[in-house]
Amino acid sequence: MAERIEFSVSPEKTYCNPIPLPDYPIGRKCYEESFSHRCDYRETADPTVIYEDGKWYLYPSCGMVYITEDFIHWEHRRMEPYDCGYAPTVVKHKGRFYLTACSTSLFVSDTPDGPFERVGDFTLPSGEYIYVDDPMLFSDDDGRLYFYFGCGGDIKGVELDTDCPTKLLSEPSVMFSYDTENHEWERMGDFNEDPSYSWIEGAWMYKRGDTYYLTYCAPGTEWITYAMGAYKSKSPLGPFEYMETSPFISKRYGLVRGPGHGCLVDGPNGTLWAFYTCCMCYGGNFERRIGFDPIGFDENGNIIPTEATEIPQLAPGYNKAPHLGNGAGLIPLTQRKSCHSSSEAPGRDSLYAVDDSMITWWQPSSDDPEPTLTVKLGEVGFRTASVRLIWRDVGLDIKKGYLPGPFGYKIEALDKDGEWICVLDKSDNKTDMCIDYLPLESVIATEVRLKITSHPENIEPGLINFTVFGTAK
Repeated sequence: MAERIEFSVSPEKTYCNPIPLPDYPIGRKCYEESFSHRCDYRETADPTVIYEDGKWYLYPSCGMVYITEDFIHWEHRRMEPYDCGYAPTVVKHKGRFYLTACSTSLFVSDTPDGPFERVGDFTLPSGEYIYVDDPMLFSDDDGRLYFYFGCGGDIKGVELDTDCPTKLLSEPSVMFSYDTENHEWERMGDFNEDPSYSWIEGAWMYKRGDTYYLTYCAPGTEWITYAMGAYKSKSPLGPFEYMETSPFISKRYGLVRGPGHGCLVDGPNGTLWAFYTCCMCYGGNFERRIGFDPIGFDENGNIIPTEATEIPQLAPGYNKAPHLGNGAGLIPLTQRKSCHSSSEAPGRDSLYAVDDSMITWWQPSSDDPEPTLTVKLGEVGFRTASVRLIWRDVGLDIKKGYLPGPFGYKIEALDKDGEWICVLDKSDNKTDMCIDYLPLESVIATEVRLKITSHPENIEPGLINFTVFGTAK
């Protein structure tokens, strides 16, 4: 009889980055003839999140909206407009919800999940239309409405007419520009090696007390150095001074790299959460995913620097001060462990499923009737708790109609008595999850194995990451 284990914190009360969202959208660039990429791919990025009546509403690029009450279970509620452009932003202003995105019109709804109706295009005081990239709408405590944007050299801001939100009350002003001389992290490249220029974008305004934090990201969404910084002011339109703890969220290695272009969102019990884009970038520079972590402030009112996470974290409500450490005490058991598979497509070794990289993957042979990946944990045995799977839809081709869908699979664990025990059965899975994170039945295991039981028609299964989490015995 296998030994079952009880954890001090149930794995069912944890989440893990990147976010496991159902029905991950197709990359917008996959539809563009002129865009060069290796293959068609899934994409979501540039998250705007609002917390309303006990629920988080996530509005990412490429498809909206995702809703959760606990950061664990996400519902995809397809709203209108479903995809109005890159970098959507939503704000509650005077009891209504306003939505816009890159180079698009303003929309409004009475509810955060729509449907949204078009209000009109943004206009300068002269009456001339203005189309901007990476917009952000901010409703202040006094009822005034502000508009921030920028995708390149500067971040700009302007006040909007609160009764007619498409009208700019003045010409936009530069809030700040990139500064590669003084801010090394803003320099281009995976090693910030190019000081000749930068690319700043993704403005987000957050107010704490009487201080305005205008966050931004640099040096570009394709780099592992992508990170989020901030400027501070006592006025929504400045003058702004650089926040010395910038970048306040970053990470240059692993599965969750380059956390940038995101937002800050107040949660329950005085918590604050940073949502961000993280790079994947095999299919193309815009192939990305989303993550989130708690953050906090130091005694000087600066955001405390933190590193993006990729191991299980406690969901809201299970940690009174998550920004001081929110790990659930579960560690990866499978990373770079000895493994073998029932088959391998040329150049797609089984090791690639456990190598801590987002641009490699294990792929079984196309004629393998039951693809199986087995990973040795160690003879001492480890306690299984949860699993993260990141799939690649090999052969995804929008023009040919080769579309993504659910993967079916089972996960089994070998106990110390030599018995294989099914710890998770998703063989009848009907939900399209290109990233998934789920609790496992907890046993003491020396090996784990994944059996792929089904995959979408015309799609070959590719496994970017297979991580079983748990603890030492």
